Amino acid sequence: MSMTKILVVDDDDGVRAFVRTILNSAGYEVLVAVDGSEGIERAVADRPDLVLLDVMMPRLSGWEVCATLRSLSETAATPVVMLTVKSEIRDFVAGRQAGADDFVTKPFTKARLLEAVEAALAGREGARPERRGAEVSERRARGLVFDPLTGLPTVAVVVDALREKLLVDQDLGVFLIDVEAAASLEDHYGWEVLDEIVREAAKGLRRLVGTLFATGDLLAVSRPGGSGLVAFVALPPGESEDEASARLRRKARQLQETLEATLGDRFFGSVHRRLEVSVAGARLRHNPQVRVERLVYRALAEAAAAASSQEEKRVAAQREAFASILRRKSIETVYQPILDLSTGRVVAWEALSRGPAGTGFESPEVLFEYAARHGQVLPLESLCCSLSASRFTAREKGLLFVNVETNVVADLARGGLEVLNPLVPLGTSVVLEITERGVIPDFDGFRKGLAALRRSGFRIALDDAGSGHASLHVLSELRPDYLKISESLVKGLHRDGIKHEIVEMLVRLAGRIGAVTLAEGIETEDELAALKDLGVSLGQGFLLGRPTAHPER
Repeated sequence: MSMTKILVVDDDDGVRAFVRTILNSAGYEVLVAVDGSEGIERAVADRPDLVLLDVMMPRLSGWEVCATLRSLSETAATPVVMLTVKSEIRDFVAGRQAGADDFVTKPFTKARLLEAVEAALAGREGARPERRGAEVSERRARGLVFDPLTGLPTVAVVVDALREKLLVDQDLGVFLIDVEAAASLEDHYGWEVLDEIVREAAKGLRRLVGTLFATGDLLAVSRPGGSGLVAFVALPPGESEDEASARLRRKARQLQETLEATLGDRFFGSVHRRLEVSVAGARLRHNPQVRVERLVYRALAEAAAAASSQEEKRVAAQREAFASILRRKSIETVYQPILDLSTGRVVAWEALSRGPAGTGFESPEVLFEYAARHGQVLPLESLCCSLSASRFTAREKGLLFVNVETNVVADLARGGLEVLNPLVPLGTSVVLEITERGVIPDFDGFRKGLAALRRSGFRIALDDAGSGHASLHVLSELRPDYLKISESLVKGLHRDGIKHEIVEMLVRLAGRIGAVTLAEGIETEDELAALKDLGVSLGQGFLLGRPTAHPER
C-alpha cells in the first residue's frame, strides 16, 4: 500500500522543514514546492492526496494557487489546507471562495497541524461524517462538524442545515461578529484569555433568543476561525430591500451593544480594557440558479466588505480621537494613595493617566499601546509627566510613582530625557515604575537609559513583579529601589499556598538587593493581613484608598 502524499507549498525554508519533520514522523510522504507556480506544477504532476498551502507568497498568493487548483480537472478534488498568519473572518471568506477546505493559523503546534491533515484526508470520502469509512475516528469526524473551542457547528455543516430554508424561498440575515484587537488581546493576556473571550461571546450569542431574536429567528451560530463568529437569522418574508437593510443595521447595533456589555461584565477586572465587538450584516437571498454554498459565501463576503468599511471608519475616528487628546492636552490624571502597612500612613501616590471618557482610550493600556504603535510615545509621555507633576508637591505629599514602559527607557537615553523635565524639580521624590510587557529588543539601550534616569535623581521601581512580565534577568539588571508585587499574586493570596510562597520569595529577594516591597491591588482584609505577615512594607488598592483627583496627606 502506497504512502499518503502531502504537498507542502511555502516560501519559508524553516516552515517547510518544520512541517516535513512533523508529517514524516506521522508516516506521510512529503513533497515540497517553494512558491505558488511550482506548487501548481507539482500538484498536477504528482497528484498528492493533500496540499498544505501558505497564503503569503511572492508572485502568486495562496488564494490564487488554491483557486487555480480548483479550476484544474487533475486537482479539483484535492483537499487544500491553508497555512496562514491571517485569522480574520474576511480572510476565511477569501479562502473559502478560493476553495480551501481548512485553515491552520501560524504559529501552530504539531497536534493542530496533524488534526487538520487527518480531518481533511478523512473528508475526501464525502462531506458527511456518516459516509466516511470505519477507519475514521470519532474525534476526526467531530473536528469536521464542530469547532473544538466553542462547540459550535462549522460553517459547512450550517450550510447543509440551512439548505432547506433557502430552497423554500426563505431569505436570511448573516452577521459577522468579531472581537476587536484580538491580536493585541492575545499579546497582552495570552491565548487562554482570548479563547475564553471567544467562548463567552459564543455563549452570549446563543442566549439572545427571546431578547434580541424571537424563538426560531436565530437559526445557527458558527465559528469560521480566529476571534470571529457567524450568526444566521430568519428574515420576515416579503420584506423590501430597504426594510431588510434597516432591520440588519438595527440588529447589528443591538448585537454589538449586548455582546460588549456581556463581555465587559464577564471580564471586568481581568482584562483592563474595553472589549469592543464589531458586527456587520448582509442579506442572504434565495436564488434557485445558484448553489446554496455560493449564496452563503457571497453573503459572508458582502458582510466582510461591510466590516472592512466599518474598520476603516473606526481607525480614522481613533486616529482623530488620539490626535485631539494630544492637541487639547485632555489626559485625565488621578492619584492612588500608597500606604505604609505597619503604620497605615500615606507615604506616596501613584499617578494614573488615561484618556477622557467616551474616546476609547479610557484604559491606560489601550492609550499607550496605540501611542507605541504609531510612534507617539514620547509626546504622550511628556504630556502625562507634565500633568502628573502639576498637582503634586513633594515636600507635602511624599513620593510620586509614575509609570514608564521599558520600550521608552532606551529612547530616553537617546535624547528623549527632556520629556521627564516636569518631574525633575521633584527630585528624589519621583519613583519611575518600569513595566516589562515583553522581550526588550535593545537591552544595551535599556541599560543606558536606566543609568541616565538614575543620574537625573529618579528612583526606580520594577512593576508587576511575579506576574511573568518582570523577568529575573531584568530584576538583576535593574536593581530597583522598589519591587511592586503584582495584583495577580495579591488576589486570593491568603488561601493560595503557591502565591504565598512566591510573595515570600519576592520579599526575601527584595531584602537581598535592598529594595522596598510594595503590593498592589489589595481589596480585602484577608489579603492585607497575609501581606503584613509576610513582611511586605507598602501597599495600595481599593481597600486602602481609591484614586483621587487631588493627592492630600
